[in-house]
Amino acid sequence: MADDVFNPFWLGKLGIESLPFVGLIKDPNINSVISAGAASMAVAGALAVLILLTWFGKWGTFWRDWLTSLDAKKIGVMYIVIALVMLLRAVIEAGVMRSQQAVAVNDPGILSPQHFGELFSTHGTIMIFFMAMPFLTGVINIVVPLQIGARDVRFPLLNAISLMLTAAGAILIMISLVIGEFSTGGWSGYPPFTGLAFNPGVGPDYWIWAVTLSSIASTLSGLNFAVTIYKLRAPGMSWFRMPLFTWTALCTSILMIFAMMPLTVATGMLALDRYAGFHFFTNDAGGNMMNYANLFWLFGHPEVYIVILPPSACSPRCFPPFPANASTATNLWSLPPWPLPCSRFACGFTTSSPWVRPPI
Repeated sequence: MADDVFNPFWLGKLGIESLPFVGLIKDPNINSVISAGAASMAVAGALAVLILLTWFGKWGTFWRDWLTSLDAKKIGVMYIVIALVMLLRAVIEAGVMRSQQAVAVNDPGILSPQHFGELFSTHGTIMIFFMAMPFLTGVINIVVPLQIGARDVRFPLLNAISLMLTAAGAILIMISLVIGEFSTGGWSGYPPFTGLAFNPGVGPDYWIWAVTLSSIASTLSGLNFAVTIYKLRAPGMSWFRMPLFTWTALCTSILMIFAMMPLTVATGMLALDRYAGFHFFTNDAGGNMMNYANLFWLFGHPEVYIVILPPSACSPRCFPPFPANASTATNLWSLPPWPLPCSRFACGFTTSSPWVRPPI
């Protein structure tokens, strides 16, 4: 009966010890202080938002004009807000990890190995899936419809669904600060480190579902942007009259469609391994963990170009207005319209070349 009192039903398989505040009370040390402090910051931030919305009476505006809005510009702003909030957490985690490395010379340092592994995994996961991708998606939502003369994206509701899936994944990452723990398998989640036999806790589950939601959202966004650019260009805007940023957004969208699906499949198979007794990645039971590596890097290498291609379109817009020699700008703008877009597509569609080459 005592165990039932101290293990509330809403924690499910977890016990009261899964709350970092309880760990601080039972075993006060610098590691538990950092864990409880991070959880306190997450809870305080959420409460601050709720209190401010209530104090200023903005719940109706927040629900009507933002959360349920189908306006691409507002959805883009919300994507960027999510990215900046998650960036703040990732930067703090990076500072804590660097502090650990600075003081852990012939000394255990301020973090336990388990805690350092969690920070390493959350930092990488946030920076790729919940900072770079939402920020990029938000900018494309705001800029591309304006550049092609469209009132909105082709599928506004799908756009809102993508945002909510991304927000749900980010919320799972934040909840892991307060209840349970996060994965120690790195941002790539390689088995067997995330398998049930080696890591039976809830950490890999947080990672699997957060990344799965993010990958599905990115796939839907890629479909939406590609159709928008193809179907909603203003009359007279032919392909080679499109701005270079729109070209790179199109290339990025196509990469998102084809690169995110292998990641979704990989995380789904990993979930089946953990929950349903499948052995896709268990060598001893006939699986092969290298299948996970191949699926993950079918996403991982294109992801580099998904992130870098749109920013690469900014330099041709920035350099011509500012050169000291006026002829430089003239020469840049006198180029034919096709080399820069074609070079971006060449970069994008050679991203999976490592899987084309014969085995070594």
